Amino acid sequence: MYNIIVTEPSANIRTLARQALAGKWQTAIIAVLIYDICITLPALILDQLFGKTMQELAHDLYLSSGNYGIFSDAAYSASVGMGVAAEKFSAMSGIYMFLVTGAFTLGISLFFLNLFRRKAAEPDQVFSGFEQFFKALGLCFMTGLFIFLWSLLFVIPGIIAALRYSQAFYILADNPQKPIMECIRESKILMKGNKGKLFCLMLSFIGWALLTALVISIITNMVFRIVGYGIVYTIISWVLDLGMCGVTAYLITAETAYLITAETAFYEILKGNLRAQTYTPGQY
Repeated sequence: MYNIIVTEPSANIRTLARQALAGKWQTAIIAVLIYDICITLPALILDQLFGKTMQELAHDLYLSSGNYGIFSDAAYSASVGMGVAAEKFSAMSGIYMFLVTGAFTLGISLFFLNLFRRKAAEPDQVFSGFEQFFKALGLCFMTGLFIFLWSLLFVIPGIIAALRYSQAFYILADNPQKPIMECIRESKILMKGNKGKLFCLMLSFIGWALLTALVISIITNMVFRIVGYGIVYTIISWVLDLGMCGVTAYLITAETAYLITAETAFYEILKGNLRAQTYTPGQY
């Protein structure tokens, strides 16, 4: 198997993504929302039902050590001072996410491949990965394990490993019959010489995050200048916070859909299925 070196500028690949998303933004955003909600919401519920706060965990450690361990003293003091002291954590949420992340990742990969290729793409395809549940689970475990092991060396090797295995779920979505290790091996081959390009493509989306933060900052500042502090400002701030939560969630979800579509275009170029210079909407 040979690999193609991606030479297209990130701007061209983003253009491909926008072309693929034309008329499909709403569908893509719904798919991403389903993906995010199905992974994070049950985990949050499990944390609230069965979890303990960092302060409680540190306190248990403090008591179990007889109230004199240096480590437990430090852990207890740190948890009180941390902003996450009230956050709850549960092993059950971790188990849940471990079990379902692979299937949902496979499903959303298939959805965006279909969307990019102008095939039927419906949000419920996010659940299609459960048809290959054990293979998706195994692929998620193996890629996660390799990334973790490389991360033990330092942060940068971990990032490189994540980029190296980034195409594995696309490969499995394209070829459900392929063994797990074959998907990993093929991703490694495809990404040889392309890891820096994919990293730059992902980095090019930072503008969306900055834009979101800027919009929220401008609107909040305008409200303050108009009404100043006081009860009116407080009420408007509450309403604004609710609205901003919705706007922020929408912008972040739209950015995620845009990013994944661009990554899908990157995969298509890697596989030799298209060239950005000659691609036009409706080609598929």
